[in-house]
Amino acid sequence: MAMTTIKDVARVAKVSTATVSHVFNGTRFVSEKTTERVRRVAQDLGYVSNINAVGLRSNKTKRIGLLVPAIASFFYVDILDAIEQVLVKNGYQLVIGCSHENLQREKEQVGIFNFQQIDGMLMFPAPGDHGYLDVMPRKYPIVFIDREAEGCCRDAVIGDNFNSTYEAISCVINEGHQMIGILSGPEGISALKERVQGYKQALQEHGIVFDPELVVSDVSSSTGGYEATRRLLFHRRPTAILSLSPAMAVGCLQYLHEHDIKVPEEIALLSFGDTEWMSVTAPPLTALQHPMFDIGQLAAKVLLKRLEEEQDSGKPREDFQTYRLPVSMIRRDSF
Repeated sequence: MAMTTIKDVARVAKVSTATVSHVFNGTRFVSEKTTERVRRVAQDLGYVSNINAVGLRSNKTKRIGLLVPAIASFFYVDILDAIEQVLVKNGYQLVIGCSHENLQREKEQVGIFNFQQIDGMLMFPAPGDHGYLDVMPRKYPIVFIDREAEGCCRDAVIGDNFNSTYEAISCVINEGHQMIGILSGPEGISALKERVQGYKQALQEHGIVFDPELVVSDVSSSTGGYEATRRLLFHRRPTAILSLSPAMAVGCLQYLHEHDIKVPEEIALLSFGDTEWMSVTAPPLTALQHPMFDIGQLAAKVLLKRLEEEQDSGKPREDFQTYRLPVSMIRRDSF
């Protein structure tokens, strides 16, 4: 029986051979609908096992999986750039998957990475128990990026979330603000928990009673930031707001503008995470500069170090470390 080729998969799936290649190598974005059709056809034709023939012979594919929460978010541009630079320089290919902050989607994508015979993985773990990583049949180095995972210990490279938020909120309080709102993201993400803890600690040390109605959670986009600001101002009228992501800060600023609420005269606004456009908004946004490029660069280097150790010893080491990088505040006109 003739071996299934990439042309066979493309013909049955009614796509180009280039699209099939992009699906399995992660070299270009392909829509979710098309990706699922190509993978289903490939499995039906027995092509999945064939694409890994080289990796099976050498036991190494020089592929690294990268699992991100969102493909289109500008928040991840610097980190992707840094990771790719390090990996390409060392002869590795990067394949990318997206979890959409959903644990089940994450597990499915990890399964796809395993089909692709990756040598190691970098990931932003989704909320939920990651004990499944410890019982996977294939063992390879994993480094968590920007957050730690529940139920699983691995190397992690993250920003100093607690201290940076504590210092920022203390600064806001020292400027005379007592009612300070927080726009957080999906519950269960360790980085967001640490930031909220830093916020609470600053309130406590300055004698301000924590009000849970000033914290709006489970939002993660500009649309969510807009709606979260509406909900926040419906219950309370803070004099300052800290958005825990740039995307939510966009939605918050839009809401304040549309409702003629002056920034910073009526409500000061800060963002955890800085982007180039924050210096040109009206007004320019004060931001905590999350060192995304440095985080990505270090995460990739840590993973490569683990791969070298595994090659030398024949098995992955388990002396895991968490690296916390400093976060600085860029003061602009919104606060």
